[in-house]
Amino acid sequence: MKRSGGRIRPAAVVALVLALSSVGIVGAAGSSGAVPSVRGFDGKTITVAGLGIKAQLPTAETGAEARIKRFNDTNELPGIKIDYKELADDKQDPATALSEARRLVTQVGVFAIVGDVSANNPGQYFAQQHVPYFGGGFDNTYCSNKPSTSLWGFSDGGCITAANPSRVTDIYHAMYTNVSKLTGKKHPTFIVVGNDNESGKNGGRVFAIAAQGAGFKVTDVQTNMPQPPVADYTPFVQAALKGDHGNPPDAMFCEAATQCLNLWQLLKASGYKGAFTHGLFTDILVKPFDGSYVNNPVVNPAEPTAGNAQIRKDLDALKPGLSSNVDLGTEFGYASTDFFIQVLEKVKKSKMAITPENVQKVASTFTFELKGVKGPIQYPKATVMVYPACFSNFKSDGTKWETVVPFSCSTKTYSPNLKLG
Repeated sequence: MKRSGGRIRPAAVVALVLALSSVGIVGAAGSSGAVPSVRGFDGKTITVAGLGIKAQLPTAETGAEARIKRFNDTNELPGIKIDYKELADDKQDPATALSEARRLVTQVGVFAIVGDVSANNPGQYFAQQHVPYFGGGFDNTYCSNKPSTSLWGFSDGGCITAANPSRVTDIYHAMYTNVSKLTGKKHPTFIVVGNDNESGKNGGRVFAIAAQGAGFKVTDVQTNMPQPPVADYTPFVQAALKGDHGNPPDAMFCEAATQCLNLWQLLKASGYKGAFTHGLFTDILVKPFDGSYVNNPVVNPAEPTAGNAQIRKDLDALKPGLSSNVDLGTEFGYASTDFFIQVLEKVKKSKMAITPENVQKVASTFTFELKGVKGPIQYPKATVMVYPACFSNFKSDGTKWETVVPFSCSTKTYSPNLKLG
């Protein structure tokens, strides 16, 4: 791993070459005995990198590096090391994401992208160049209408931004359990709040179906909020407070990113008593999100599971004290890198050559699980929408995130044509 100015900087690419038969990997050697070159792998070192929203999820790189450090230190694949170069910043811009991806492929020579937290992955380019990418699943390049083995993007949570799924999974079962208990209602009212763009519209529709299937009564889908900067959130808060036919809904889910904090601050000041739920799980925001809930695809990092303990140990091995803040960025970086490593290990165990094509082939039918943290996630079913749907529900008390509904998985699915209301 490379370090600059004493600060660990993750790298950007996974490079691979056919390994020698002496380490159990079959290579197609020519008559001279030379091993053909594979982008990013010289037979001993695999070069990888991340791509994504560096401003919002900077801990993704430390999560990825921590998992890679253990891989290297413990010699998990004998004779093979992983070199993590950087987390390339896509600045939340599709054009920048594409230019950075091209740089990583053509200049750094990446074989794969790991710890990917981009919402603008150039999926077509990665597929053309045969670059597998492992990440958080923040865009629909990880998704397909029906189960597919042809995608090159793999998420430790499966497809979470489905645009046109053939089935909708039970992503709100934990949230429903919480709200039903809080209200004493079998069918508490629910609205979705999100952005006025394609992903916001698609997400709002799919999330509404999932909520209805779980047991909520969906009374509105409000995906009309502009992208930041927004001068005044008051109109959107006022609309949300009338989301249940002129009354405040029992629950609302904010599918936007950091804008959810702006909404919650005004909702709270307006006296909203319902369950405001979002996806921004981080200790940095635990105080301003006091009283809100998170619908989370992971086990609470504070819980004493073996998986959580291993993550904390790996983070502190990278740099003492890093384990004090395990947030979603850390979890996505660590877990998606672990996914990549598990696939590499299966490629070797199957005596297949380490190539981008074989990594993609194995990943496309893989079941990923980081025990005590998240999963299992079953591919290729997870290309349609996260499957099974494994979630927990946390509440902020202003100082910590407390588990209110423990992590569990559901295999229920719903029709994309489910009638709302």
